[in-house]
Amino acid sequence: MSGTSVDAIDAALVAINENDLRLEHFISTPLDDSLKQALLACNQQQQIRLHELCRLQSELGQAFANSVQNLLSASNASANQIRAIGSHGQTIFHAPDVQMSLQIGHPAMIAKQTGITTIADFRIDDMALDGQGAPFAPVFHQALFAETDNTAIAVNIGGIANISVLSALNTNTPITGWDCGPGNGLIDEACQKYLQYAYDKNGATARTGQIKESLLENLLADDYFAKTPPKSSGRDYFNWQWLESALGKQTFDSISIADLLATLTELTAITIAHEINKLATDTDTDTDNKVPVWICGGGAFNEYLIERLATHLPNCSVQSSQVAGHNPDSIEAMLFAWLAYKRLHNQPVALSAVTGASRDAVMGGIWHP
Repeated sequence: MSGTSVDAIDAALVAINENDLRLEHFISTPLDDSLKQALLACNQQQQIRLHELCRLQSELGQAFANSVQNLLSASNASANQIRAIGSHGQTIFHAPDVQMSLQIGHPAMIAKQTGITTIADFRIDDMALDGQGAPFAPVFHQALFAETDNTAIAVNIGGIANISVLSALNTNTPITGWDCGPGNGLIDEACQKYLQYAYDKNGATARTGQIKESLLENLLADDYFAKTPPKSSGRDYFNWQWLESALGKQTFDSISIADLLATLTELTAITIAHEINKLATDTDTDTDNKVPVWICGGGAFNEYLIERLATHLPNCSVQSSQVAGHNPDSIEAMLFAWLAYKRLHNQPVALSAVTGASRDAVMGGIWHP
């Protein structure tokens, strides 16, 4: 999978059977810069030439196929040992208002070039049933992080951040989850524009800045943050144009990059914490029994962001998923291997409580070699 951060293709080799799921190998391959810039441009505009769309479908499909070949080589596995590839594709437009979401990197390219059955285009099955088509992570987070007696929360911080509210294993409470808003996307883009860094490593630059409260208030005034779930979003909404519109050109000319990064990091932390705090109950105030909050995705490596989250979540134990034995970078790629397994066995995915779909659906199309 290549996520909303548009920084790399993550590939996970996962062994799955009915009662067990195990990561065998994982690699992350940086995207070619010209391809990355073309994909980011798709998130900044709502129009694209058909020839350019076709070119990106083909080029990205080939890049995904190459990533699979690299994974097989790195893990000493062969194509005939692989039951199927689950490919998310690269989202270039997510429009739940018209029941459509567009992921590119055509699965036919992957299947034919690797010789492996490929399963893709998962979101549309949920949207055809009036669902948001996102987020998918909660059902998989439940399999990884759910506790026997306690509620737990998983937070994926990629380009966009989303939360999963996981039910205790001894209850029948539905799993829920939704997109909170910007994750790493705006932070990364600011670093690339002004510092020529791919990202703010450990949040080091943001830590030296001052959070500009008036700017933060402008950003938090966006209607999305007040919406109730189910809700989903993407880089086609929370992008640089959104930021410029909210802050204005004069602000960009006057604010230091350290202050901008501090403010954007706080935006991510406070919007995630706000969604979690809305779930609080009287029992959550027991400081001896803090609610576990597991952080997945690239944001798990941003120490300053994690500190700010913990500050806003005093009744929670905020930790990287690595503490639970799960590489934060590999989880989303593992999710799509798991979704491919579910599709091969024609098993519905229990997402309707998350997305608002009228029922759970068997998800994904199958492309044969």
